[in-house]
This record gives sequence, structure tokens and C-alpha cells, in this order.
Amino acid sequence: MSGDLGGPPWRTTGTWLVYAHPGLCLHEHEVVRRGGGTGTCHRLAEHASTRVVAVDADGQLAVVWHWRYSLGAPSVELPSAPVEPGQDPVVAARRALRDGCGLAAAHWTRTGTVTAATGVAAQPVHLYRAERVHRTLRPAGDREHDREQQGFTLPYEVAVGSAVTGAIAEAASAAALLHAEQHRLAGQWHLPGSQPPHPPTSLFRL
Repeated sequence: MSGDLGGPPWRTTGTWLVYAHPGLCLHEHEVVRRGGGTGTCHRLAEHASTRVVAVDADGQLAVVWHWRYSLGAPSVELPSAPVEPGQDPVVAARRALRDGCGLAAAHWTRTGTVTAATGVAAQPVHLYRAERVHRTLRPAGDREHDREQQGFTLPYEVAVGSAVTGAIAEAASAAALLHAEQHRLAGQWHLPGSQPPHPPTSLFRL
């Protein structure tokens, strides 16, 4: 591999706010490249987000069928919600589960953070696992919102397989499921009513 990876290959010389909207800002940056050329870069800043892995007593995972305007098509995803400025991400995770699926949980575990990055955006996504899941009242919403997203369930094993094969294609949801499965295989949690998985044993003995 060639090139200097010790720092960015550009120097920012100017920044302008191009567009602002609640939860969304677009900045334009004037940059000088390492070789001396100049150029323009853009950065889209938006709130951090959450994804929630919530499995009920029957081993069913809460998921959301969500129409995404950016895709022009529906997407099967984990419950998600934006993290408001200064807000603890677990508060947004609880809101995601309640608003998306009408569920609450007695125990929450933060399992990691991933970054959904493109050429112009880098959104942190906080991952959570919710346990001892139960029904709760959803806030009253409008009919248009209910047409755009609907909560339902999938067997946990089916959902993990769908993340592996790409049937669940939303990147942060797939990452959250694979995090959860890695932790399950490591014995950090287990599906309700099942025995904890045993780590593979070596075929070779010393």
C-alpha cells in the first residue's frame, strides 16, 4: 500500500452553511489537496441514531416495515429513532421500540456503536439489546405515519440469517443483528427458553 496514511490528504480553508433544517445541515468546504490542487467538498450533518435488537419470550424479534423516501421502496429494519442533541442514546432507543412497535423492555444493554458513512455523511448509530420485552401504549399518531411504517416480528434466527444474506439490507440494522449474534455465541445472552450456546471444541488435543 502506497501513500501517507498519517493524516487527511487535504486542508480545509473555508466552510459555509449551505442548507439548514431541524436535524439536518449541509456544509460546503473549500479544500487544498496535498498535491496543491483546490476543490470543494460537502458534509451532511444529521443527528445520531439508534437500532434496537428486542427479542420477546417466544424468541421473536421486533422489526419495522418502513417506507424510505431515499430508497423509493420499503425496507425491513430494526426499530430506530434519532438521538436529540444532549440526549442519552438509550432514551432514543426506548422511544424507537415504543413508537415503532408498541413495546417496552425491562432491561437494556448497549452493545456498541457503528458509523453509517458515505462520501458526504458520517452518522453514528448506537446499538442496543432490549430484554424482558412487553407491550406498552404507543403515542397517538397520524394515519400517514402509520402508512409509512408498521411493526411486526420475525424469528430471531431468521432475522440473523436475513442480515447475513442481505435480505435485511439496511446496514445499521444488519450490523446490530450481527453484534447481537456475536454476543449470544460468546454466552453474553441467550434466547428465551434456550440453552446458552457452547463454544466449539478443538479437534486436536495437546
